[in-house]
Amino acid sequence: MKNVNDQKDIESTKEWINQTLKEIQRKMVELFDIDFTYFRDVKILRQPELIKQLTQRMRNGLEENGVVYTDIQWIQICEILSKSQATGFFENFAFYNPKDEVLYINGKMIANHPEKIISVCAHELSEKLLSTYLSSSSGAPKQALVKMLVEAEKASNAEKLYELLSDEYIDMVFLTVFKEGCCEAIALQTLRNMGYEIEAASMDEDLQMGHSKCINLLFEIDIGKRSQKGVRKVRTRLHSERRAAPATDEEKLVKEALRGYQIIKGVSYYLGYPLAKAVLEKHGIKGIKFALEEHPPLEAEYFANPQAYLTQLEKPIRVIE
Repeated sequence: MKNVNDQKDIESTKEWINQTLKEIQRKMVELFDIDFTYFRDVKILRQPELIKQLTQRMRNGLEENGVVYTDIQWIQICEILSKSQATGFFENFAFYNPKDEVLYINGKMIANHPEKIISVCAHELSEKLLSTYLSSSSGAPKQALVKMLVEAEKASNAEKLYELLSDEYIDMVFLTVFKEGCCEAIALQTLRNMGYEIEAASMDEDLQMGHSKCINLLFEIDIGKRSQKGVRKVRTRLHSERRAAPATDEEKLVKEALRGYQIIKGVSYYLGYPLAKAVLEKHGIKGIKFALEEHPPLEAEYFANPQAYLTQLEKPIRVIE
């Protein structure tokens, strides 16, 4: 696995990943009684090509919702991803594209961190399982929000942007954090049932430790959502200085806010895992579906104290049980 530049080694590794993931998929179907298809193909890519494929997926998703950027703008986005601090994150990265049903894996992860292959790819299988299990309308609010954010940014309407960021966007962040945690919980439960107890225990410990280090991030945006003092101050400042402040200042403020929320997204699987694990263990996959679609956890307290959320979930979930 160390020499992923050798084509023979790449093909051998790809075959091993394929066989292992097919075993994990079969176990997921058996455990959760959800029949979902395997990937059409698995591709091991160098990091620049991986980022290019990810950018194309982003582009396709936005264009489906009527959000169109120019070719030059997408080249710039790809360059930003390539040069940003996020490149360290991409080193241990894999994703699947629903359009072509292909799982893309960064070759660097295979060369430098082979111990992460199973857990990372099992996470992607969990996402695929959830995409089959959840209703097709579950992604509609996110798509609509993305469109509103882009339209507000294009119109340089900072006031509207901050309204969205202080309400709908924050709710979407909480939902995304929980969903990422669900993928981790499903993946680890599957691996435990396949004899990977030691690996699963190590991953569980890592996720719990990461959660304890990052949980304050959710409380910070929760406080901002509830009080909206910071948002109101910014909106008041923008309103009072509208004549004097150039549009670039408003864009800077918005980008800084968005960057802060993206930091949370980058550690979402840590933040969402303990809560998702608690829901899965108590209510099974049906409980996960109900929580995501009907009763999402939108408060930081639930992620810090899963029992508080389970208590809130108790009455409404009885209907499906």
